[in-house]
Amino acid sequence: MDLNDIKNNPEQIKAMIALLSSLLPESNANAEPTSENKDNTRTNKSKAHGSKKNLFDTMPEKNQHKADIEIDKKLCKFPPTERARAFSYIELRCRSCGKTEKVNPDLVFDKTRYKCNKCSSTSG
Repeated sequence: MDLNDIKNNPEQIKAMIALLSSLLPESNANAEPTSENKDNTRTNKSKAHGSKKNLFDTMPEKNQHKADIEIDKKLCKFPPTERARAFSYIELRCRSCGKTEKVNPDLVFDKTRYKCNKCSSTSG
């Protein structure tokens, strides 16, 4: 059998394809590699992430935080406290330059060792 005889006879080509496809495992028998499929796989890899489906939308965890609000309201014994509590400024004198400033008391560790921002940024 010559290769030129096979090229001219489409029935022999179909018979050879059927014979070769029967030798392949079943999972690969359905997917025939064509030049179109190869081009599509290349373009799919190069596309942006926006083309893929977001699987988080189908997960039950997506709405989990919404149900927590209702549970928190039922289990709450005390009302929530404000995050920014009221404070009154204290007057401190800088130990380096002697400048007097009003400062939040939470920012001061030791009143006798306070340094203003200008003196803190300079070395010495």
